[in-house]
Amino acid sequence: MEHRQLEFFVAVAEELNFTRAAQRTHAVQSTVSASIRALEADLGVQLFERSTSRVALTEAGQVLLPEARQALDALAEARSAVDGLRTGITGSLRIGTLSGLTAVDLPGLILDFRRRHPGVRVSLKADAAGTNGLLEGLSSQTLDVAFVGVQTLTMPAVHLDAIATFQPRLMVAADHPLAGRESVAPHEVADEAFIDLPPGFCNRIRSDNDFRRAGITRTIAVEVADLSTIPGYVEAGLGLALVPPLAAEADADVVPVALDPPAQTWTLALARNGTTAPTRATRAFAQLVDRHVVRRDFY
Repeated sequence: MEHRQLEFFVAVAEELNFTRAAQRTHAVQSTVSASIRALEADLGVQLFERSTSRVALTEAGQVLLPEARQALDALAEARSAVDGLRTGITGSLRIGTLSGLTAVDLPGLILDFRRRHPGVRVSLKADAAGTNGLLEGLSSQTLDVAFVGVQTLTMPAVHLDAIATFQPRLMVAADHPLAGRESVAPHEVADEAFIDLPPGFCNRIRSDNDFRRAGITRTIAVEVADLSTIPGYVEAGLGLALVPPLAAEADADVVPVALDPPAQTWTLALARNGTTAPTRATRAFAQLVDRHVVRRDFY
């Protein structure tokens, strides 16, 4: 069974017409017909039912078709891998990211990637809709990979690699009456104003769900697009926040207080479309991420 025979077989199976299959494979029709007959003789089965008016796959042909496609794909991938040793990875890599991300040294990661693969053009974007927008970008294939915040690592049509899992807790100003408490119940902050991200961001979705389960509808006083700016707003007395440990807390006069019962955790993860094979650039990028994770205890 030869590579060219499989190409001819798949072309005829998909076109159900020998003339169109020949045109598609840049061969003459007699060559395609002879190749199919030789393949049938080699396998000892008839792959097509032929008549003057139609061509149809036999049961044996239907069984062979997915295997032939897979074999051709494997050969193409092998050829691409060998070519890559000679020419290097080329093309583009479109990366989505969350604002305020410090757990990953993103500039260092991209620099490392570009030094290894200078033939790849890299673009980086955040999304105004947060994780929801980034996941939509993966689904529509306008992004190749994205850093997202999720509550589960099992999502339809999405491949996720966990980077760090965070336990959110209340953040209050140092002079707030709750600052000296070890823990606070949700009903105790029902009348407080909150600082949070817009709808669609993982922290907002998860926080809304936590308070909804407690029967509380929060008042969002200020919406910000960057988690790292929240400590400043809390310090200024504009409201409380329910956030994971933030590196930016070190520069603000704020205090963390546990929520009782604890808030639901969320996970920072690297995501890609789970319904299509990743490009070589995507795979190469994903392999470098772990070495550029600078902290797993702070976002």
